[in-house]
Amino acid sequence: MKRFMIGLAALGTTGVALLGVAQADAQVVAASNSSALTYGQRNFDCDPVYGCHASAVLPKSWKYTALGNGEGRFADRAVPRMIRIDADLDSHPGTATAALNKQKALKGTRGLKILGLQNGTATSTMHQGPLRISTLVYTYRSGSETRWVATRYIGFHGAKTASAEVTVGGRLQDRTLLGAVLTKATQSLALYG
Repeated sequence: MKRFMIGLAALGTTGVALLGVAQADAQVVAASNSSALTYGQRNFDCDPVYGCHASAVLPKSWKYTALGNGEGRFADRAVPRMIRIDADLDSHPGTATAALNKQKALKGTRGLKILGLQNGTATSTMHQGPLRISTLVYTYRSGSETRWVATRYIGFHGAKTASAEVTVGGRLQDRTLLGAVLTKATQSLALYG
């Protein structure tokens, strides 16, 4: 059954049309495709005097909300999914320690399933040097739905200390798209001044 569902997901809107699903539902499936998103450089953590302190390549259509102190959220208006970036962590623990601390903080979350915790490196496209990353992936229950979340801690210029936290979250069926958003954001994240 699981392979069948994965196969249907791979078919995309063609598979939906073959199953006789309404056109509106097919458009929702198409909108959840990563190829349907248009990406662009987005600035955040902006100050009227000093300008913006951070930027990343993110979906252009996602609405920005400033959360304060270097933190911002970009949310899809059509589908419940988002990316949140904290570019000004109060403490600077190691990336692996930060991910483990996040995992401990989630204890007691309804329906929590830790899917993985991985440490590694990535390449910055914004001259932030080699990136040291630690990523925690998990699901939890919100009402009757299962939510998929990946939280990544990033150390810039090869540093082991976490300077930024990037979290993507949304519906379980959007995990591939959210993974692509997380990768683009990680590689393109730039902190200024």
